Amino acid sequence: MTGDPRRPAGVNTDRERTDDGPPAPATLLDNLPGMAYRGRNEPHRPMEFVSEGALGLTGHPPREVLAGHDGYARLIHPDDRDAVWAGIQEALDAGTPFQSTYRIVTAAGAGKWVWEQGRGVLAPGGTPLALEGFITDVTERVAAQRLVEHRLHALTRIAASQTFDQPLEKTLDTLALGVVEVTRAVACVVVLIDEERDLYRVVGIHGMPEGYAAAVEGAYRAGARLSSLEAYRTRRPVQRTIRGYIVDDPLQARVYDILRNAAWNTIASVPLVYRDRALGAMSCSYPIGLEPDEAEIAFLLVIADQAAVAVQTARLFADVQGKAALEERQRLARELHDSVSQALFGIGLGARTARTLLDRDPARAAEPLDYVITLAEAGLTEMRALIFELRPDALESEGLVRLLEQQAAALRARHGLQVETDFGPEPLASPAVKEMLYRIAQESLHNATRHAQARTITLSLREQPEGIRLEVADDGVGFDPDELFPGHLGLRSIRERAIREGATIDVVSAPGHGVRIQVLVPAAP
Repeated sequence: MTGDPRRPAGVNTDRERTDDGPPAPATLLDNLPGMAYRGRNEPHRPMEFVSEGALGLTGHPPREVLAGHDGYARLIHPDDRDAVWAGIQEALDAGTPFQSTYRIVTAAGAGKWVWEQGRGVLAPGGTPLALEGFITDVTERVAAQRLVEHRLHALTRIAASQTFDQPLEKTLDTLALGVVEVTRAVACVVVLIDEERDLYRVVGIHGMPEGYAAAVEGAYRAGARLSSLEAYRTRRPVQRTIRGYIVDDPLQARVYDILRNAAWNTIASVPLVYRDRALGAMSCSYPIGLEPDEAEIAFLLVIADQAAVAVQTARLFADVQGKAALEERQRLARELHDSVSQALFGIGLGARTARTLLDRDPARAAEPLDYVITLAEAGLTEMRALIFELRPDALESEGLVRLLEQQAAALRARHGLQVETDFGPEPLASPAVKEMLYRIAQESLHNATRHAQARTITLSLREQPEGIRLEVADDGVGFDPDELFPGHLGLRSIRERAIREGATIDVVSAPGHGVRIQVLVPAAP
């Protein structure tokens, strides 16, 4: 019998089942989904034996893989070749099997990912005589792993885009764009739904023709059978085709007019659910032949969860802002009552006294008139400070230094405190940084007057080489920073404001020793 050039000596070449036993070893090897091999431990990987799986793996018949002076290594992608060889040698030196995932170039010139596992065949002295192993196609697995990594990256990016300082619509537009980028969908729409309030509003969209949002909102009001509405009601994914869904529904005629030339035919809608409460739905559109599979639907549900969190967070933030605005209005009302309204009452009283004295004793009228002038000046100072509370844009028109001067003047007039100021020129900073410094100064001064029982307050703002430094200090009762104390919530707000703008804050205090708050906005590098 002529020997098979693919077989090492001693290997049975009979492919058929013998009469008295199982299939021959060669047949078992050829049935494996990949290429079994034995070759020399040399950089170009010359092969002494390969199984029939070589053809399916590489596109080369076994004889071609065995032939050639440059061996199997010529099939490994040039960018991976050195790393594969180095990994094999490292494993041999450690006396362990080797494994690696790398690319090969097939006979057709296509790239393919493969996974190789093998071991060294050693001589009695430990010298590697040969390499034996198995190589199989893992292209689909690598593609799936990369898709997972790509989608995880997309989820991270989507989560990072959920910030408080931008409208919900912008956040969900970014989310819709991310969905289109990492799935087979060509368009994505996010809607908020509340049937009790008769609400159906598009809040995020990408890939849809102009006019779609208004058209689908109109279809909802007309009572159309929308897939997003069904997903919202059932809290389960819904998949429909444009032909059997939009075309046959006269209530969606306007929607169909807009989508008549759309390059897709399948709509997949998933619910937005936050803690068992449905908030809306996300609908994605797919071309013919690229309909979403179970894995894609599962991924859409994960994205929908992110959208639901964004919606709920925006609502909570709006509630907090509303409560903060109410509290701020109440505070302003107290300030007006405690200062300006009292000043106006005093002005009226002084004016009536002066009017009476003008008839009875004109010489004595000067005293109540001077009192009226003093109260009017104090009231004007108070009003200037309070007007800024309602118009923060005054920072741009008047500047931070001038507004801090007004705050100091208001404290002198309102509380009779000694307020010492040390201001340099107007600092060079963004409006956001200036507002942060103003709000911190305002809160610090408020704490000093409300809780510290201070007699003297110093307020300083200077631009120095290391950055812009704000300092507020008082000679009041002080506190233990490690314990709860009056004004601790205000101090936490101060810290949060500073951190948000990249500033550092240092609070020094002890019972009976006043408080010193220093904020430093580092100079730009």
